Amino acid sequence: MKTQSIFSAALAALALLSCTREKADIDGKPVEVNVTILGSAPTRSTNATYDKESKVNNLQVYVFNEGRLEDYRDAGAAMTAQLTATSGERTVWALVNAPSLSNVTTESEFKAKVSQLTDNQTDGFVMGGYTTQQLKDGGTVPVTVKRIVARVSVKKISTDFQYGLAQESMTIDGIYLINVAADNTYLADATPKVWVNQLGHKDNGYDKFLYDAVGTTVNNSTPYTKEHVFYPYPNPTVADTYEATWAPRHTMLVVEVTFERKKGYYPVVLPVLERNKTYVIDEMVIRHRPGDQPFKPIETGDATVQITVNDWELGLNMGTITL
Repeated sequence: MKTQSIFSAALAALALLSCTREKADIDGKPVEVNVTILGSAPTRSTNATYDKESKVNNLQVYVFNEGRLEDYRDAGAAMTAQLTATSGERTVWALVNAPSLSNVTTESEFKAKVSQLTDNQTDGFVMGGYTTQQLKDGGTVPVTVKRIVARVSVKKISTDFQYGLAQESMTIDGIYLINVAADNTYLADATPKVWVNQLGHKDNGYDKFLYDAVGTTVNNSTPYTKEHVFYPYPNPTVADTYEATWAPRHTMLVVEVTFERKKGYYPVVLPVLERNKTYVIDEMVIRHRPGDQPFKPIETGDATVQITVNDWELGLNMGTITL
C-alpha cells in the first residue's frame, strides 16, 4: 500500500507539472489578433443624418495585460485593426473619432483621460468600448463601441392658443439646449466638470451641437414641422434647481420665441441624460404665453410635451415621460 501511495503521488505531481507547462505554453506567447468594432456603426442606411452619426473617421485600439499597455494601433478610418500581443486573458479597448491617445502606458491612465464635447464632429462622434477575453493567434476580437453624446430631438412645434389668444401667432427664433455637461471620461462614468450654456444660450463655440436658429412664424393652423437635433454629453445630475445662481442641474431644451413683440421662452426639463441614448419630443403643443426666463421651466398647462427615451442603436424603448 505504501508503494502504491508513493506511485500515485508521483503521478499526480507529473500531471500537475504537465498542466503548468501546458498553460505556460499557452499564455504569454506572441499572437496576432484582429480587433473589429461593433455597435454604433451600421453597415447600411438610407438616412444621411444617421450615417453621419455613425461615421468612423479614426479608430484607435489598445491591448492591456494586467493593466499594462501591450500594444496600440491607429487604424485610420478602418473598422478593423491588427495587433500583436501575447496570448491569455487581455483587455482590449477601442476608441473611435477621439484625439490621439498614443502616449498612455497603463489602463488606469487611459480610464482617467477626459473627452470634451468639442472633440466631436457632427459627422464623427467620439465612441468607446472594451472587452476582456482570451487572445489566441489569428483570433478576432469584437468590441462594441458607444457614443459618449446623447441625442435630443424635437420634431414638431404647434400652438393651441385658446380664447383671447386664439388668433395670435408667434415667431420661433431659436431652439437650443442649456445647462449642458461638456466633458466626461471615455467610460462616461465621471461627474462633469465643464458646463456650458449655463442658465441660457451663452457659449457660441458649442452651437453646432446645441443651437439652431429658426425664424419661422407659427399659429393655430400652421405648425412648425422641421426636426432639430442636438448632441449634449451625459448629465447625471439628479437634484434640480431653477434658481438664477448657477449650480449643476438638469439639461433643458429651450424654444425661444417672439410673442406680442416680446422675447419669451418655453423651457423643457430633460431627464437625466445617459450616453448613447435618444430623447425624442415628437410634438410640443403650446397653449399659453411664454415665460420670461430660459431657465424657468414651463408651467403645467402652458404646453404639452412627451419625451420618449430610446437606446440609440438598438431602438429599445426605455419609456415615455409626459410633462
